[in-house]
Amino acid sequence: MLNFLKKRSYDLVTMFVTQIALSIFGLALSLAVPTTQPTLRIVTSVFSVLFYLFLIYTKVWDLGYKDMKALNRGDAGYSRLEGLYLGIGASSVNFIVAVLNTLIYIHKNDITSGMSGVSRIITLLTEGMYTGILATKINGVELFKFAPMYFAILIPLIITSMIAYYAGSKDFKLFSSRKGKN
Repeated sequence: MLNFLKKRSYDLVTMFVTQIALSIFGLALSLAVPTTQPTLRIVTSVFSVLFYLFLIYTKVWDLGYKDMKALNRGDAGYSRLEGLYLGIGASSVNFIVAVLNTLIYIHKNDITSGMSGVSRIITLLTEGMYTGILATKINGVELFKFAPMYFAILIPLIITSMIAYYAGSKDFKLFSSRKGKN
């Protein structure tokens, strides 16, 4: 695990910076949509999430492509599960936020009510692209008040990272690049 962190720390940091940037972008899009149009808010949020996952996909695909030769040779220190590890590493901050939100949700009292505001700000900064989705009401309750939703947010990133690393390590491209005419 320590070797993984040494080898991939820069990549994990860039993935986290991408997340913060897209979080602010997604939050701005969600706040630009009036609350009277919840469908439009959900649509902008979904597109923000898809754009975020696309950026993560391209980053992790490149890492898989760079590791392709080492994986084919069976070099020590390289694993086909690297995409899973990258997804888990990149979503570690989201996991901490999910645990914090769950603890606050379970233990509602005077102390946690103050922590709830801090937790909400951290959530907006790290998961702002999901704001429109989490603001959706189901049975009269917003999804952001439902603690398991914060764990569900982790799943798309982890799955995208796994698929991207595998596709990169097999040099599988969804779109072939066009070669310019001479």
